Amino acid sequence: MDTILGQNNFDAENNSDKKPKVEAGLGLTEKWAAREAGREVAETALQQLSGKPDFFLLFSTIHYKKHGGFQEFLNGVWDVLPEGTQLVGGTVVGFMNNQGVYAHGATALAVSINDMDVAVGFGKNTKRNPRAAVRNCSMSINKNLKKSSFKNKFLLNVVSGPSVLKILGQGPKKVIDSGWMSKFITVAFGLSQYLFQKGVGREDEIFDEIVKTLSDYKMILGTSFDDYKGINNFQFINKNVVENNIVCLGFSTNLKLDIKTTHAMKKTELKFKITKLSRDKHIIHKINYRPAREELSRILNWPDGFLNEKSMALTIPYYPISLKRNGQEVPVVMPFVLKDSIATPCIIDADEVSILTVNGKDFISAMKENLHFFKNINPEFGICTTCMTILDTLGYKINIIREQMLDYFGEKPFLVFFCAGEGSYSPNQNITYANMSFNTAVFGY
Repeated sequence: MDTILGQNNFDAENNSDKKPKVEAGLGLTEKWAAREAGREVAETALQQLSGKPDFFLLFSTIHYKKHGGFQEFLNGVWDVLPEGTQLVGGTVVGFMNNQGVYAHGATALAVSINDMDVAVGFGKNTKRNPRAAVRNCSMSINKNLKKSSFKNKFLLNVVSGPSVLKILGQGPKKVIDSGWMSKFITVAFGLSQYLFQKGVGREDEIFDEIVKTLSDYKMILGTSFDDYKGINNFQFINKNVVENNIVCLGFSTNLKLDIKTTHAMKKTELKFKITKLSRDKHIIHKINYRPAREELSRILNWPDGFLNEKSMALTIPYYPISLKRNGQEVPVVMPFVLKDSIATPCIIDADEVSILTVNGKDFISAMKENLHFFKNINPEFGICTTCMTILDTLGYKINIIREQMLDYFGEKPFLVFFCAGEGSYSPNQNITYANMSFNTAVFGY
């Protein structure tokens, strides 16, 4: 793998009182052929800059896997991108930028700032060993930025998202009705992650660890995913396409920067108590001392047999649960269910929890609240991670959120990517990990 560490090494002390020069360009392609798409997304981003970018964020839908492959897509980017540019990104469900909302294609954000030091890092085998992955990634970031004298530090984390277990003879499944297969999966859950790196993404554990190691950074996190199927996903780090990795972009700058998380979920009066968890705290076996799947259906007044592959996709995302994790509430969506049990995307505690409710108007209000937080920053560019369910829920009304962002950013570029899990952290704000949330980072004056 290429060397993936780099800095601008400007003298920050002599320039701390000067306004940094910022150039940011937005790239877009809807072409189907991988290499051509790679070239176009890079060309359209770079034509808005006068010189070489310091970093290049690249996000794509999964379609290029079958239209030339992601290595060919990345090769097309590097046909255009100057050598030495630091590149990070991955596959996502969709994306939004100044030009529109897309469920096919690729987008990029190329940024050049004269007062900035940059580093990228990666960690392998995130589902097998999250701590080791974070350790390797953090070492790369810290090694190259610890001596930087620019005062504001930021980290973007892109983590490999969940991948659905493949059942022999049936393919990937989100609903397991077989009793013996459910028992097998429960027993083999950890083994499957270790051997095949399938199952939940463990991004909550990864985020916890990276906050511990780089606690002086403001950061946002998003998971890479595919087109809602959860079969596989890919991450990009410089010239390489990888799987089951965390890839990070870190930089320090004199630009003003801040982060904010908001969500639209509201508690209902539907509550229950988790009374039995699996040893790894990822599977709810019993609710109110009864089999979890059966009891959840009773609480929600769902008929027997209601949960299946089709209803799972159309129904479950709109019934998130406010679970407890390390004493904090974590709004999450259930990724898959077993015959009697329910899986969760993160480690949780046995406790009383609530069913949440959400609607389109609340999503729009949550984004309005999010952007209002940055009213004292004149933006140069912005990055946002948000939940794929929001894209699916709002449909064409997602453009209302885009209009809100256009009102705030004006002609300055912003990039939003839709993923399967997201979060944020800053030294003056505790770590937040949740589904169905907006996690925005704004950079400006």
